[in-house]
Amino acid sequence: MDAPKPSDPAPPAERTEPESEPEAPESEEPPASPFGLVPVLILLVVVAVGFFVAFRLRDVSTLQDCVMSGRKNCAPVDTTDMK
Repeated sequence: MDAPKPSDPAPPAERTEPESEPEAPESEEPPASPFGLVPVLILLVVVAVGFFVAFRLRDVSTLQDCVMSGRKNCAPVDTTDMK
């Protein structure tokens, strides 16, 4: 009879203590916010310009409609300087 073969040697014991990650030095600045002041200002300027253009186009369209209908007194008359 053959003698029983010894089993494979046990694997080396694994480390049970977690490896610590190097800590980054804490900075004095707060983390940057994704929604800053500059994009808000740019958005406000774009909205303001959009409103200006829309109202200007409306005024020009009204004047053009008046002229295309054949009228001759379409331009608004400024009466503030007549006093």
